[in-house]
Amino acid sequence: MSEEKNVVILLRQPPHGTLYPVEGLRMTVAVSADFDPITIAINDAVYTFTKDVDKTMYAMHIEFIKNIDLDIFVDKKSLDERGLTKDDLIDQVEVKEHGEILKMIADSTVTIPF
Repeated sequence: MSEEKNVVILLRQPPHGTLYPVEGLRMTVAVSADFDPITIAINDAVYTFTKDVDKTMYAMHIEFIKNIDLDIFVDKKSLDERGLTKDDLIDQVEVKEHGEILKMIADSTVTIPF
């Protein structure tokens, strides 16, 4: 019997001008076949989940992730630094304090950054 792996998909890049958040969400979907990954957005990746950003390329991934009851967390410190609040975000994400985000990353067996 193998050890349970705690996988974190860490989104760090903005959704505009890069494909990193799209690829990170795709990775969450792919990894979900074998694990229950946690998706975390920090830094400019928090814009990935704002209500007014174009989500054409990844809306289906967000819906899939939520439909199989996986978590998407957004770092409150990153939101604060950008003048954003929970009200600016889509309903499918949960805001966590910076310390909680750091603990989830530290406790992970594998962290895959995007």
